Amino acid sequence: MRLETGTGSRMPARAVKMMRMHYALVLLAVLAGMAVWVPVDSNRAAIAAWACMLATAYLWHIAGLYCAGLFHEEQASQPVGGFGVAMAVPLLLTLLAWSLPLAFTVLLLLLALVLSALLERLPSHRSRWPAAWLNARRQQSQLLAVALGSLAVALWTVGQTY
Repeated sequence: MRLETGTGSRMPARAVKMMRMHYALVLLAVLAGMAVWVPVDSNRAAIAAWACMLATAYLWHIAGLYCAGLFHEEQASQPVGGFGVAMAVPLLLTLLAWSLPLAFTVLLLLLALVLSALLERLPSHRSRWPAAWLNARRQQSQLLAVALGSLAVALWTVGQTY
């Protein structure tokens, strides 16, 4: 994991701490995505629910950081222009997901993750954040998408013989 841009400018220390915490959350979700295959069918739901809670916490924390202006000291009290409103859609999907059965919860969380990753591709958003942060976020999104995909397959195939 490299936490600096190609030009050598480094991220602020608090951003590095947040990045490490995000990697820990994502890696725990990936471990749960692998562990969901180990128990018998009846115990898969507990592991999947735990991984979904990690993914939800991750998405909400990222949205909070983006709206707070983490890297801009002079703009710390100002939200990122318009991004909070756009990020509301994935966050509402995460809330809606918890009112559905667990198999659909995983799919809606995956959709919310993809939407948040697409929002990060906007040029207006990319110009505000260091390249190292955006690269790490892309990696985290990919890892979390694979974990959620594994959970979805495991939950949708409960009771089937492989």
